[in-house]
Amino acid sequence: MTPKQTTINTVTLTCSTCGSAQFTKLDTNEYQCSHCHAVTLVEDNVAQRLEKILRNIQQPKPAPIKPAAIAAIFGAILAAVLIPLVVSSLGSRPSPSPARIVEPPIDASLVKLTDVQEIKTRGRNELVMIVRNETGRKIDVPRVTASFFQGDLSLSTVSGSAPARSLEPGEYTPLKISVPSKPYSRYDLQVGTPSPARGKNNDVASSRVQLVRNDGNYRLVGLIRNQGTNPASSTQITVMLYGADGGLIGTGNGYATASPLAPDALTSFDVRCEMLRDGEVASYDYMVQSES
Repeated sequence: MTPKQTTINTVTLTCSTCGSAQFTKLDTNEYQCSHCHAVTLVEDNVAQRLEKILRNIQQPKPAPIKPAAIAAIFGAILAAVLIPLVVSSLGSRPSPSPARIVEPPIDASLVKLTDVQEIKTRGRNELVMIVRNETGRKIDVPRVTASFFQGDLSLSTVSGSAPARSLEPGEYTPLKISVPSKPYSRYDLQVGTPSPARGKNNDVASSRVQLVRNDGNYRLVGLIRNQGTNPASSTQITVMLYGADGGLIGTGNGYATASPLAPDALTSFDVRCEMLRDGEVASYDYMVQSES
C-alpha cells in the first residue's frame, strides 16, 4: 500500500491526519507517521526541530528505582566502605611482641670452692675459702652456705659472702663463713645459683703497686687511674696473700681514695691486710673492680 501524503502541524509537531506525534525519518526532509503511515515533506528548519524532538521522544526514559533496589545499592556502598575499614583495623593491630629469650640458669657447680680451711681470728672460728668463677660468664658473687652437723644431728646453717661484687670468667675472691660455737663433726658447703652480673666495668688501671710491711702488718698500696670517658665510682681492691705452701694466709679489702674518679684522673689506695694464720707471705695477688 502506497503511503498517503499529509502534513505536520509545525506548531505542535503532530500528524495532521491522525494527530499522532510519533514519526519515522525516511530521508533528510521526509518523515512518516508511525500511526497512520502518512508521509510528510518538511522544510529544513522544521526538519531540524522535528529531528531534535524525535531524539528526545525516542530516547527511553529511565525506569524509576524501586525501594528494594535503593536498599541494595546503599548496602553495596556501605559494604564497600566498611569492609576496607574493618580489614585495615584488623591489619593495624599491634603485632605481638617477640617472646623474650630466657637464658638458662647458670650451673652452680661451675663455681668452684678451693683452699677451704678453718681458722681462728680475733677469738672466733671461721671457714675461709677461695671462690672461683669457671662458668664462662660474668656473675655476681653467689652466697655460699655451710650446714654444720654433729653426727646425724643438724646444728646450724650459716651463709657468707665475698668482698668482691662480681667475677669475670676465671676471676676469684676470698670468702669467709662464721663457724658455730658448738662442736661439730662435719659441714657441707653449697653454692647458691649464680646470677648474671648486670654492672658494666669501668676502665680503671692500677700502677706502682707494692706490698709493704710495717710493724708486722701488711698493706697493699698503689695508684688508680680512670682510663675511661665516664666518672668511675667505688673502685674496690681485693687482696689475697699466700704462704710458702701456696695456701691462703691473709686477705684484704679496701677502696680507692677518690670516688667518683673523673676521666683520666689519678688517685691512690692503701689496703690493710688481715692475716689468717701465722707465716711469712711468699706471694700476693689482687683484683681491682669498678662498676657503673
